[in-house]
Amino acid sequence: MPATKPLLSRPEQLLYARLVRAFPGHVILVHVALSRLLVANFVVCRPDFTAVAAVELDEPFDKSIDAQRCATRHKHRRKDLQLQAAGVKVIRIAAHDLPDERALKSLVAALPLSPPSAQVMRRAS
Repeated sequence: MPATKPLLSRPEQLLYARLVRAFPGHVILVHVALSRLLVANFVVCRPDFTAVAAVELDEPFDKSIDAQRCATRHKHRRKDLQLQAAGVKVIRIAAHDLPDERALKSLVAALPLSPPSAQVMRRAS
């Protein structure tokens, strides 16, 4: 029997552990389908399961493929606008630059809940 693939990549596992430590008493959900077309990598929730923020982990891709990079950016922009329209804060984090727990808390606290036209806070590009 072949070995099963982990449900979370190594960067996802590290970020999950940091989110759990950064937000004690909160629920951290992984790969949450917010609709049939929208899936968030992580959702930080209050104990009553009210969403506090969506945390998106941007994994690297082959930079030599411009079409892939353009399509990925467009997909991210559309997802961010949909989440913001639903009243959910969005934070994008580069897989190669995972913030520690204190930085995660600061990122969530610093991002105001604002209309969809607002910028999404990014840890790193």
